Amino acid sequence: MRRAGPRAGANRGRLLSGLAFLAALLPSGALAELSYRTEIVGIQSGDLGDLLDKVSQLKTLEDRFPASAVALRRRAERDIDTLREAAHSLGYWDAHLSVSIDSKAEPAKVVITVSPGPLYHVSEVAVLGPDGQALVVPGTGSLPLKPGDPAQTAPVLAAETALVARFADSGHPFAKVLPRRVVIDNGTGTMAVTYRIDPGPVMRFGRATISGLERLDAGYVELRLRWRAGAIYDAAKVEATRLALLESGLFSTVAITPSADATTPGAAAMTIAATERAHRTIGAGLAYNTSQGAAARAFWENRNLFGNAEYLKLDASVGQQIDAVAANFRRPDFLATSQDLLATAEVANDTPVAYRSRRALGTIGVERRFGPLLTGGVSFEAEAASVVQLAALSPFTAAERTQSYKLLGIPAYVKLDTTDNLLDPTRGWRAQLAVTPAHTISSPDLTFVSSFLSASTYHQIGAGGRVVLAGKLALASLDGAPLADLPADQRIYAGGGGSIRPYGYEMAGPLDSSNVPIGGKSSLVGNFEARIKITPTIGLVPFVDAGSYYETNLPQFGQRLFYGVGLGLRYYTAFGPLRLDLATPLYKRAADSAIQVYISLGQAF
Repeated sequence: MRRAGPRAGANRGRLLSGLAFLAALLPSGALAELSYRTEIVGIQSGDLGDLLDKVSQLKTLEDRFPASAVALRRRAERDIDTLREAAHSLGYWDAHLSVSIDSKAEPAKVVITVSPGPLYHVSEVAVLGPDGQALVVPGTGSLPLKPGDPAQTAPVLAAETALVARFADSGHPFAKVLPRRVVIDNGTGTMAVTYRIDPGPVMRFGRATISGLERLDAGYVELRLRWRAGAIYDAAKVEATRLALLESGLFSTVAITPSADATTPGAAAMTIAATERAHRTIGAGLAYNTSQGAAARAFWENRNLFGNAEYLKLDASVGQQIDAVAANFRRPDFLATSQDLLATAEVANDTPVAYRSRRALGTIGVERRFGPLLTGGVSFEAEAASVVQLAALSPFTAAERTQSYKLLGIPAYVKLDTTDNLLDPTRGWRAQLAVTPAHTISSPDLTFVSSFLSASTYHQIGAGGRVVLAGKLALASLDGAPLADLPADQRIYAGGGGSIRPYGYEMAGPLDSSNVPIGGKSSLVGNFEARIKITPTIGLVPFVDAGSYYETNLPQFGQRLFYGVGLGLRYYTAFGPLRLDLATPLYKRAADSAIQVYISLGQAF
């Protein structure tokens, strides 16, 4: 081992002495990090207070301690500039801000005092062309910025974007923005904005070029073009085309770009660059609820089976009350654009509390989209089933009864959907009407018509839309056959997930002497819930469900109503919310569980 010599020891001593001397010269606490807390005073809670709290770096970095009081002062001075710009952005152009720091407090105390001054307003909005002359703005409705509005910066930018969009929707694909002029008048407390827009020439839709396709036929894309060659250019139709292609699920990206066509003056050549997604998907899922137990599901799907966006999905489910395999096929543009051919096949063994059913079912039909909101369809259905009814046959008899039947039906439906999301709607409403006339071609000889009508609505409330109020009302009815003759699996029931959650599956209605649901010919179900986001990914959902099924073909409002309350937990993911619901009946019979538990993907309705 080598030992340090006398010279090395002397050097080490001089180094330590130097460090001690340097520490003595520095202010007390300079070598230690400084904890602090920030308070913004002088304004009431509201938009300005919320914005300043959000953009303040002093508040954001409170857990990252500065090295000294001097560093804290520098951080505060930078923050004052940021906060002043934030106040200006909301129209407080006379805002004055100051900061005081008490570094002797523990933790150090930083106080930002804000004097917002008066709220400025817009006095004038002018739109000029490249020559400085007033420009006529096409389209209808007001812009995001107009005289009398608060003099905020965000609407200034939004109005500029809206102006370019107005011209693009009216035949000017190459409209561009020139430097704008904004004048703040401190004497009058106003803001005047002058926009300068170069609309460019009026163009017509020219030839379309499609790139990026691998297995998909170009004809599928061409049928979804919302514009017609030779028509005046309309950016809204271009965007509608892009969204239609993305919503097909076949593409990961779609970009549509106009350019001047050198070979055809006055025409805009349209370049559609698309990136196809993988067309095959394999997936699996689990679900659980108290009355039906656990279930597992696996599926395989191909969204471009033969090269023209044909869709095939094979699905298998295994659970405590159901085992099933199913296939679903969709052929788009069947005989007409926006019209699809649909076919389904299913074999299932269904064993809920009320019956045991073995069935094979097949349907074939068409579905047509009459617009972005309205869809309708009609199909032909054939079903063969063997059903063991477990309910008592009479007040004095409680034996099983087996019915085997073959049924032909013609299901028809119409759906209207204005919501913003399939699995997690936050605004809009939905309505659906479905009617199915059916006839059994084996004993017993029955003809009946089943109908289903539902409507749901969704409303955002509060700041940032963190609370969504959702409500649903559903009515089902069956007419034309006596209840006693109907096979148990063709009857109407209520209760369970997606219905009246505080009661078990099919249990929200009259029971026989063995506490088995007898089924009915109508039902009425109402749901109301408040979807409250606690964080961007976690939410709570208190809810109330009520309703029943009835032995008559219309609900009898004098009959017992089954109702209860519950609380749900939501975990929001990119593919939809994961749902855990706990519900309890407020009218509880001996056959009803005190708590019902549901775990699945997506909102209850």
